[in-house]
Formats: sequence, C-alpha cells, structure tokens
Amino acid sequence: MTHLLITLAHDPTVRPASTEIAKHMQTRAVELYTAFLDDSIALATHINHATISLIVHDTSLLPEYTRYTGEIEITNVPNMSQATLAQEVALALASGPVLLFGGDMPHLPLWRLRDTLTHLQNGVDLVIGSGEQGDWYLIGLRMAHPALLRNLPLSGAAPDDLCIAAATHGLRVEQLPPWYTLRTMSDLNRLADDLRTMPHDVAPQSRIFLTASETLSRAVGY
Repeated sequence: MTHLLITLAHDPTVRPASTEIAKHMQTRAVELYTAFLDDSIALATHINHATISLIVHDTSLLPEYTRYTGEIEITNVPNMSQATLAQEVALALASGPVLLFGGDMPHLPLWRLRDTLTHLQNGVDLVIGSGEQGDWYLIGLRMAHPALLRNLPLSGAAPDDLCIAAATHGLRVEQLPPWYTLRTMSDLNRLADDLRTMPHDVAPQSRIFLTASETLSRAVGY
C-alpha cells in the first residue's frame, strides 16, 4: 500500500501569518488555503491504491472546510515538530512506501508523484524534490531507515541533512527536477501566470479563487 501524507504546515487557522501569502490575504487566507488543500488532495487521488492521510495540528479548522472530508484519513498532532513528523512517517512506512508533500502544492505536476513511486518501487530508498528556494516540495521514502527519519526536514527547511544521511549510509537517492513552493506573493503571482497556460484540470479550486477574487485579481494581475 502506498501512503500519501499531506502536511498542513502553513495553516492560517492555526498560524494566521505563517507565510507572506497568508499574512497578505488576511481574512481570505482560510478560503485560499482550503482551495490549495482541495487541489492537493485531488492530485493525490490520482495515485491508484493509495491511502491519503492529512497531518494537521489538533486545533486546525481546515479539514472541516475541505471538499474531501470523509474520503481521507486525518491525523491530528499536537505540533508539527520534526519528531512528530518522523513518527507519523514511520507508522505509514510500516505497510508501504510514503510520499510526503504539503497541502499548499496545488500546482505540483502529477507525473512527479508517479515518478517518485516508480523510483521507490524500483529499489530507490529516497526521492527528493527540491524547491527552487532551497526548501523541498516532495519526499519519497521506501523504508523506515532511522537516519532518514531523524533528518526529515520540516516544511520550508532545506533537505540537505536528509541527503547527507542517505549518502552516509549508502542509500540510493533520486533527485526530481526543482519546482516552486507557495510562500510569497511573488510565488502566488507565478502560480496565477502559470495557470493561464496549464490544462484546466490543474488546480481547479485554486484557479476559481484566483479568478473570482477581485481583490486578489488586482494583486496578481488578472
């Protein structure tokens, strides 16, 4: 069984100013991040025979707003610490490979999930999708290797220690092409521009929000 673990590290219902985007959007941040989450979950549903789990802070309200309530597993955690993340990933790895990414990645190309799974099925121990700003957007793990679990980076952190741990223990690593995460208004501008040329089934809920909001439309140039 493949497990897709989606983390809500940037949750405006828990930390209203967790990113520049959330801070800028203020009262509309919850609506925007719900759209991000819906699209991220929809992306995960394209992986056949996979379990989709949402890792959320136990005070989070976003799971109440998602269109997929009841169709996914929700794991409530007291914090988003590295130890907590490692524990949840280890539990999932007990029954199959894990793909870990954020609930604010509506624009993540589907083929990157599928390629990650293919690499893991072919014996690769660690797949890394590095962000263009030194962070990461996707991590794939084949087994619960202690060194990898100890060095799992939190959202927004660099995956360097994870890669070093894999190299130190002689594990097989594959790197995916870089991609961009959504943290700043410049990132949101880029998403708005990219969605103009992407197929209409890419990030549909985020697309609706971006095109329907007059305030945001002026901010991102629609």
